[in-house]
Amino acid sequence: MSAAISDLLQRAVALHQQGQLAAAESLYAQVLQIDARQFDALHLIGVIAQQRGDLQSAMNFFGKALLVDAKQSKLHCNLGACLHQMQRHQEALSCYDLALQLQADYVLAWINRGNVLRSLERFEEAIRSYEKAMELQIDEAEAYYQRGLTLQTMGLHEDALLDFEDGLRWRVQEARWYFARGYSFQQLGQTANARQAYLSCLRLDPLQAQAHCNLAIIEKHAGDFEQALRHCDDALAIQDKFANAHLQRGHILKLMHKQAEAGAAFRRAAECGIDGAQIEFLLAGLGEHAAPESAPTSYVRDLFDQYATHFDQHLQQQLHYQIPQLLQQALSRHSPQQVERSLDLGCGTGLCAQFLRPLSKRLTGVDISAAMLERASQLALYDHLVCDEIQHFLRQDDTSYDLILMADVLVYFGNLLSLFDACSQHLKPGALLAFSVEQSDAQEYYLQNSQRYAHSLAYLNRIAATQGWDVREMRLADSRREGDQMLQSLICVWQKK
Repeated sequence: MSAAISDLLQRAVALHQQGQLAAAESLYAQVLQIDARQFDALHLIGVIAQQRGDLQSAMNFFGKALLVDAKQSKLHCNLGACLHQMQRHQEALSCYDLALQLQADYVLAWINRGNVLRSLERFEEAIRSYEKAMELQIDEAEAYYQRGLTLQTMGLHEDALLDFEDGLRWRVQEARWYFARGYSFQQLGQTANARQAYLSCLRLDPLQAQAHCNLAIIEKHAGDFEQALRHCDDALAIQDKFANAHLQRGHILKLMHKQAEAGAAFRRAAECGIDGAQIEFLLAGLGEHAAPESAPTSYVRDLFDQYATHFDQHLQQQLHYQIPQLLQQALSRHSPQQVERSLDLGCGTGLCAQFLRPLSKRLTGVDISAAMLERASQLALYDHLVCDEIQHFLRQDDTSYDLILMADVLVYFGNLLSLFDACSQHLKPGALLAFSVEQSDAQEYYLQNSQRYAHSLAYLNRIAATQGWDVREMRLADSRREGDQMLQSLICVWQKK
């Protein structure tokens, strides 16, 4: 290497490390004018292109550098990072593997390899990759952070928090660590800890719009709607097209009985990318549109994915939720003996599994929320769990059952004709269908302001008569708290003739 090239590279690298990308790039370009195959200049000018988000140019320079020297581990690692950003995950993984063949103790390559494995949903392998980085460098905070994010993705928030707490010993001034802690605390229902973590995040990075949005959700659930609205407004002041902040703002305004403003916020959320079917459903709840025949799949999935970690606690401790017990009591009056096969449609976290398990030789649960099913699987009470929309599941399944249960599920369906017909096709003669609905005193069914459907007794009797069900029981009972009052539901047991 000539003295001129050495001097230019030394100055360029110093500027690059200081973040002066344009000045560094100019010097790397001068090197390439002297020697178009100078490896370091090709490699590092590619890194600058990658830092600017010009991934195609980065790939071009990395490719030229490979032609000069294909045995440099850092080049393969940077190429892998570029491919990962381009969503070319399998190619990125191959680059990291090659980097590690060239340099087995390359900590960053082990971490980046874990990141791409997480993108491929190969979570256990990702964790092993981070742990290899930790073995090589015990105080490498990034490995703890990325393993924590992977554990979050797996729903293992208690374990994730341990990683974030370990990592904060070394990087206490990075907002992302506090945000990650806040998210796990929030998912665990530990709202005070979540609030404190998000506020710490915002002290370090006041422009963290997502932290404001998550705080809005916390304050909304706590009933402090004014504070929740302020957090939404703060998030939107930072990022005016933040779709979820507009969506949450709509929910909060609706709770404040500001219907017109809520509708405007929901429409703005749609403009920013929230699923149109969800928004139409929410606007129908405000009375702006006719209600669809059921809640959109995306609405139900998102609702319960967010709710999963503190679902049981919220229902039982705050809402005094009684539907599982009421259905258990009803079934005990009509199905005293164990049956061969039971199907728990919309099983959620498995609140009904405790009484269904002794009743069933084989118990299957179906739910649209993967997060809910993860919680249900921890009970080890179901023989089989399926993540699917329940009507789609019934169309695909060819099993006959002795009992089908739908506990607090039909509040997301208006027209019940096709669903009940599908249930009938999957029940043996004499088998039971047990379910609950919120009662409507007037219309056959309608979408309430709560975004839950209510159904009339007359409507249910008409379906039973039309489809040939034997109504064994339909009785009104207090099912859960709503505000200061107990809400009543119809607890029903029908038998297939």
